[in-house]
Amino acid sequence: MSFETILSVIGWVITGAIAGYVASLILRVERQGCFINIGIGIVGAFVGALIIRLVFPALLTLFGTGPIAGFFNAMFHAILGSVILLVLYELIVPGKQLGVRRRERKSRRRR
Repeated sequence: MSFETILSVIGWVITGAIAGYVASLILRVERQGCFINIGIGIVGAFVGALIIRLVFPALLTLFGTGPIAGFFNAMFHAILGSVILLVLYELIVPGKQLGVRRRERKSRRRR
């Protein structure tokens, strides 16, 4: 494997981790680990890019062109796709993922 290929895979993992984590925050998902976030983010990037190419081609370069803008475009596609994947998972397996965050107990002070 070349050095560029290794860096590309590392970039996919980092982008997938960030996108999966942000999507889980947006949808208030609980019980999701780091590897699940990475997987959802990577698959979500493909899903998001595919949907944007087919439905909204003007959004392909939402943040412009260039390396920095390309990163933000990729993050937008990955987060959008990750949110779609999590919503589809909730439709397939209802009540198992979304909105199940436990409320933290407020500590009661004695007076």
